[in-house]
Amino acid sequence: MRRLERKLAIKKKFIDTTMTIIKEEGVEKVSIRKIAKITGYNSATLYTYFRNLDYLILLSSIKFLKEYFKGLNEYLAKAKDSLEEAILMWEFFCKCSFERPKIYRSIFFSDLDYDQKNIENCCAIEEFYKIYPEDISKFSSKFESIMLNLDLYQRNKEILINLVNEGFITLDKVESINDLQLLIYKGLLEEAAKTENIDERRALCDKTIKYIKRCYNF
Repeated sequence: MRRLERKLAIKKKFIDTTMTIIKEEGVEKVSIRKIAKITGYNSATLYTYFRNLDYLILLSSIKFLKEYFKGLNEYLAKAKDSLEEAILMWEFFCKCSFERPKIYRSIFFSDLDYDQKNIENCCAIEEFYKIYPEDISKFSSKFESIMLNLDLYQRNKEILINLVNEGFITLDKVESINDLQLLIYKGLLEEAAKTENIDERRALCDKTIKYIKRCYNF
């Protein structure tokens, strides 16, 4: 096995193991000791391939975004204009994330020690797809920069600026709308993470979508 192939194989083993722990026990149960025991590698090996445990958790969590990436284009196909497109993007994102609120919270709102702006070392989604190229989903170039950004504030701002350019909202409203939408989403996602009841999560999802839609009329 060539050096690069061996490196990718070891990375996959760490990520797959971490993913399994997240899925079966939750993000909070992931530990270096547990990963080392399952993989058969020691902690030194983990730090050889990943800058820290937090970054490994982040990479492992991204696997759960696959459903969102794969289904987005089809979900947006019914949009008649950019405003409806923006609403549907939020709607689909909420439907996916409220199914797995703890995982989405760990990806977008945790205190993980990583720098999302350092593309070469820490662009998690891009690195993830280098390791798992078979998972790449094809979305239009219009949304590529948005999908490859884990910073929800910047993602949503880019969408809002597009709405400004097309005359749906005014520039002076962008910051306020962005703040409101993220506060609504984060707050209700936190509530969803506290319950295992599917109906309660779906009710919180519906509430989130309703309030986020209202923000465009702010």
